[in-house]
Amino acid sequence: MTDLVSVILPYFKKKNFIEESVNSILKQTYKNLELIIIYDDTDHQDLSIIKKLKSYDRRINYILNVSNVGAGESRNIGIRHAKGKYISFLDADDIWNKNKIETQIKF
Repeated sequence: MTDLVSVILPYFKKKNFIEESVNSILKQTYKNLELIIIYDDTDHQDLSIIKKLKSYDRRINYILNVSNVGAGESRNIGIRHAKGKYISFLDADDIWNKNKIETQIKF
């Protein structure tokens, strides 16, 4: 069995990019991963987007921050909830090549 990789993605007002970012994670050639989205926006206007993305794949989870704490602390919250042997970070407006995790695991 392959090791679990926890991908932590802080979210704050990136609705125009988040779906492409999440898809770049879900389409990885390395499949044993969990995605933890840390929703860091007290305005829950975009929460429906995150819930929709979660419905696509059981590997997606999200955490709602009580207050806006920023990307760094959101990553720390994600680390505390991560179950994987390895942790990787992606910002909500970035994308990965499809073999990024596999390449890093092999290395």
